[in-house]
Amino acid sequence: MKHLFTIAFLLFSSALTAQVSSPFNQKSIAVDSSGNYSFIVSGHFYGDSYNSTGYPANSLLANLNWMNASGASHLVCLGDLFRDVKNDIPQYKVSLFNELKLPLFNAVGNHDISGNVYQENFGETFYYFQVGSDIHVILDTEINDGSIEGGQLEMLNAIQSICAESKINNVFFYAHRTIWKDTYSEFDQIMSDNTQAVLSNNFESEVLPIVNEISSKSKVFWFAGSIGGMAPASFFYDASVSKSVTYIATAIRGIKRDAVLIVNVKNSKVSFETHSLTGEDLMNLESYDLTYWKENSGSQPFNWRLVPLYIKTMFLHRYFWYGAGCTVLLISLLVFIKNRRAKSRIKPS
Repeated sequence: MKHLFTIAFLLFSSALTAQVSSPFNQKSIAVDSSGNYSFIVSGHFYGDSYNSTGYPANSLLANLNWMNASGASHLVCLGDLFRDVKNDIPQYKVSLFNELKLPLFNAVGNHDISGNVYQENFGETFYYFQVGSDIHVILDTEINDGSIEGGQLEMLNAIQSICAESKINNVFFYAHRTIWKDTYSEFDQIMSDNTQAVLSNNFESEVLPIVNEISSKSKVFWFAGSIGGMAPASFFYDASVSKSVTYIATAIRGIKRDAVLIVNVKNSKVSFETHSLTGEDLMNLESYDLTYWKENSGSQPFNWRLVPLYIKTMFLHRYFWYGAGCTVLLISLLVFIKNRRAKSRIKPS
């Protein structure tokens, strides 16, 4: 039965692999005859949690001309493309989608999901496509609280079958959450404030075995875009804890450290370049390893001048008023119950 599902998914997904165009700006990926290409990847494009403008991060918008002139084949957002997908789409169309000359893809984060708004506007939240002899896999780590189940797991099995039967040089996985983090004790001290599953996920039990099979034939790189607000840098890199996977996390926050990663594929070999969006000096990607994170992670100094902004943002956000309304209703209900009980205890004279 498992093989039947895999064959069915392979047939279904053949249409997906042929559609290498962005659901946001309908641009198509183009690779020259050499087969060499590069692409740009980062996450958290809405920037800081207090960005209530409805537009992407200022550091991202300020670098659109550079991205358009970079020669990259496409741009990948590792989730939280939007801050509030229900209300931000019109502003994103004007400021980002219409101005970006590269095909844009997104591995949805928690801020991208609100009912079916994202799906109705941009289609499926998980799929894969092929560029030359490489496979690129867009994952949805929100749909099952970090677990890869159902159709997504079948997709991974289908990709494993392709890698077993065809010459695939590299497989790039894109996800928002660092669903691999809890598998390795070495990662316990880092990214403690990013998005994780409420209980646990099935990465170690069901996903990693498939990925290990894929890695026996192809190089595997797993990208994530949720690194938390206390991250010491826009990059995390590790190729040491796993023999089969290179784990990379990268995201911007609308702050001075904002940077993106350029991934170069030349003669089937993968290399990386770090690129600052604010003119900061950067190290190479491999320097932002476990040692760097453990030595530099920690709370950042609190900026008291931003307190008025935080308060204003809190009071203006609809979630605050949802909570306030629910609190008023709960208190009213408790008072009503208390009064009813008090009246029932009063005996007629």
